[in-house]
Amino acid sequence: MKKTDGTHTALDNQLKQLDQDIIWSQNHKARLHSRILSKLDKQESKTRFFNGFKFTSSLVLCSLLLVAGIIFLSQNILQEDSGLTTGTGNTTEEEPTLSGSEEVDAEKSKETIQAVIEEEFNGPDEKYKEVWEAAMEAQNNVTTQEEFDALQQTPVWQNYMNYMAETYAASFTENGYDNFLNATPAFMYSGFDGDYDLTASDIKISQNENNLKMYQFTFQVDYKNANGEIQPYLFEGEAMASEEGKIEKLQFLDKDDLLTAMNEDIY
Repeated sequence: MKKTDGTHTALDNQLKQLDQDIIWSQNHKARLHSRILSKLDKQESKTRFFNGFKFTSSLVLCSLLLVAGIIFLSQNILQEDSGLTTGTGNTTEEEPTLSGSEEVDAEKSKETIQAVIEEEFNGPDEKYKEVWEAAMEAQNNVTTQEEFDALQQTPVWQNYMNYMAETYAASFTENGYDNFLNATPAFMYSGFDGDYDLTASDIKISQNENNLKMYQFTFQVDYKNANGEIQPYLFEGEAMASEEGKIEKLQFLDKDDLLTAMNEDIY
């Protein structure tokens, strides 16, 4: 707005500045829009280039594989034809040589596995309970490593270790016996207090067809509690045996959770 005397008011100046800002903003937006479109065009060009490159590379690779396959098949056919025309006429195939893992005494291994199952699950083993309780009572007084080392030399501890070795060591390899004591562990179902009986039955052992040193087995354990009630429990497991029939590895799977039942009844 202008005054009649020809001078500008403050409002006129503000309107003029706003008009310039609007024009600048529109120009700025136009340049920004142009740059965005340009970058998009470049990106699309790159994408089209790389897609075309990947397609071309894939096509070349497939062609190479096809040619290599044709050459390979041709060579095999020629070799087979050559063998047919130049062979000696002896078509008897050689018997495969038995490897160490196949030269196993399966019957001896099965007998050993069954003996261990029966020893472990016909119980409880009262003699083991006796020597074990004596050893644990002596261990309760041990507070240092030095005292434990000394305990292992005492008759009470030696009786405990010797009884386990006399029961099981002959059925296992050296490493197998150590694993059976510590990992399975041995006499697991004989360490309970109270009046109970375990009886193993229906033991079925089969040799693995793919690994002749491996055996799978199932069996049943009849558990009689202090009240005279008898309940069957299903077990399964597997064993690895050496060529001489000694057990290298043995593990049981308590399918019906006998240990839980025993804990609930006794404790």
